[in-house]
Amino acid sequence: MKTRLALASALVLTLAACGTTTQNGYTGANPVQRTITNELNTIVFIDHNLNRTDITKTIFGEKVSNTVKVTLDRSGMSNTATGQLEVWTMIRNRTDYDLQIEGKALFFDANQAPLMDESMWRRVYVPANGTAIYKETSLNSQAEYFLVELREGR
Repeated sequence: MKTRLALASALVLTLAACGTTTQNGYTGANPVQRTITNELNTIVFIDHNLNRTDITKTIFGEKVSNTVKVTLDRSGMSNTATGQLEVWTMIRNRTDYDLQIEGKALFFDANQAPLMDESMWRRVYVPANGTAIYKETSLNSQAEYFLVELREGR
């Protein structure tokens, strides 16, 4: 009887500890970044196979695993002579093979309302262990904020 009780207790504890969790109490097998709200004037990876952190609970504690194919070395924004907002970022390939990265920029006005002049997906070729620049300019001179989305080329 005690053996069965011990086995049942061990099974319950094992199953309770085998879940996957991320920040902010979110539970599931999804990366941390999928639960975070995107801020303006940021660059986000919408393809989570490019750059993510997974936190998994095991019976031995938390296991953190990182997937890093690309990182952002630096980024910035400026106004052109005609008043449009220009945004750029330097993408660094952390792999030993060439990558195709696609980027799209969304622009917002002073009230943080979308200007509906989001760009088309633009492909950037990043050599193995090298860098490339993604750059986009708004169509509207009222743009004051941006959000850039990056994904792996398809």
